[in-house]
Amino acid sequence: LLHLKMPVTSKDDANSSSRSYRMIEFFSGIGGMRFGVENALLSDDKEHVATTQQISNHSTSPLLSCKAYEISQYANSTYAHNFKDALIASTKKNPSKKRKRLKGKESGDVQEGGSTDTDSESPILFSVATKLVEQLKPKDMDGVADIWTMSPPCQPFTRTWNAKQRDSDDERCKGFKAIISLLKAIKDKPRFIMLENVKGFLGSHMLMLWQECLTECGYSWEEFLLSPMQLGIPNHRTRYYMVCERSDRFSSQVREKEDMELSQLPTPCVNNASTNTEGETTKSEVEVSTVSSYTSDLDKQDVGKYLIPDAVLKKKWAKDLPVVSVFDKVTHCFTSGYCRQLHKSTGSLLLLETDRSKSVVEEPIDRSDMSKYKGKLRRFTPIELLKIFGFPSDDFFPADMSLTHQYKLVGNSVNVNVVTCLAKYLLKDV
Repeated sequence: LLHLKMPVTSKDDANSSSRSYRMIEFFSGIGGMRFGVENALLSDDKEHVATTQQISNHSTSPLLSCKAYEISQYANSTYAHNFKDALIASTKKNPSKKRKRLKGKESGDVQEGGSTDTDSESPILFSVATKLVEQLKPKDMDGVADIWTMSPPCQPFTRTWNAKQRDSDDERCKGFKAIISLLKAIKDKPRFIMLENVKGFLGSHMLMLWQECLTECGYSWEEFLLSPMQLGIPNHRTRYYMVCERSDRFSSQVREKEDMELSQLPTPCVNNASTNTEGETTKSEVEVSTVSSYTSDLDKQDVGKYLIPDAVLKKKWAKDLPVVSVFDKVTHCFTSGYCRQLHKSTGSLLLLETDRSKSVVEEPIDRSDMSKYKGKLRRFTPIELLKIFGFPSDDFFPADMSLTHQYKLVGNSVNVNVVTCLAKYLLKDV
């Protein structure tokens, strides 16, 4: 394990090696931030890039504790399904009251394993709570974590055609504003903070409020606009990332718009990047894998539920469907609307042509009559998306989770590989 020299609270803790980090995951979703941080802590220090292969569930966490907060119980049931140590924290006034098991419906607070935060009087080190961030109190946050991670709601900053972009005036910014208040109020603040959001967050008023808070609380920060493509993963998903430390380590440069520097991978991140004498990255190009590295051959019984309906292919707008083959090296950004909408803004479709040997970029499809592709166009499966996003793909969702919710949960998540890269950069040499 990667040994990290962190402040500890006792002599016993000093002997705990890498299990010295305590983490809080706000807006936790299906645990992408925790997967990324744990990958960073468990990886060999000589590995500079997160693997694009399937990663295994971590049987033993390198974290000392992790508390997650998320309002979606679909997300929380998936979180607890993967992190077996995570107890579903009760938010009810009467926690002793009998509760229902989650069965793909938003009812009850019980983990799939049956454990709750009332099953034992021992301290709860790992938990996930269905709770609004606005409901959290400073006394519950003070001195309980070394790392805060967050991926606040992106809708106030999304640049899609129908987005209102109300920025800090959007009701969905209440949780983020609550975190600002919490950070200011607590005495023993986290040493590290990681944040992810959409590209439109850069230059927003909400970001300005956050930066003012960080400055007031003694943090420095570094910002990035990164895509999985930069790590060799065939998916466009440029996102805003910020890493913070309660020190003067970073430049804390305030940017109102995108510049080239934001898109540079931090060192060390890429395994074939060369560095100069100052340790700066001089080459950051990596070979992007083909889509085939992430797809599976489905049998006729399974492929049916992913095929694009014939009626859709007959529509005039079908000629604009975003199509890729297994030979392509790029896909459109997959979002939570992938199961409901067919558009390049929600994700690509996979072309099923056994006689094809070139990418759609090299050999474009004939879009004059899309009905000819009947039975030859399908959505990527949730398992395939999990692989692209860097999550483990074996038994990831509870057995009774609907396809709609699986797609939505993955589309709302972070790319674990990018988070791993940034976590290794943030936590290096400490």
